[in-house]
Amino acid sequence: MFIKKILLNTKHKLLKIFSKQSERVSDRCENLTSIPGIGTKNCNNFYEAGYTTPESIISASDEELLSIPGVGISFVKKLRKTLGRI
Repeated sequence: MFIKKILLNTKHKLLKIFSKQSERVSDRCENLTSIPGIGTKNCNNFYEAGYTTPESIISASDEELLSIPGVGISFVKKLRKTLGRI
């Protein structure tokens, strides 16, 4: 009985932790996903590389963007083409 209570308590604490982390990732991705080609799956790569705002991504050079894991030349070309229309 005592062990069951400890396990249940631990489960609730872990669920809280994961829920909070998920919310933080969602909040920080909301800004970046306004850029075409950046979704919830790859926004963390941009954030961890120091690109936390759409402006920081837009002002980055092609070489800087290509150094981000998961970013290829097709993304950079699409980004530049999209920005050219604005």
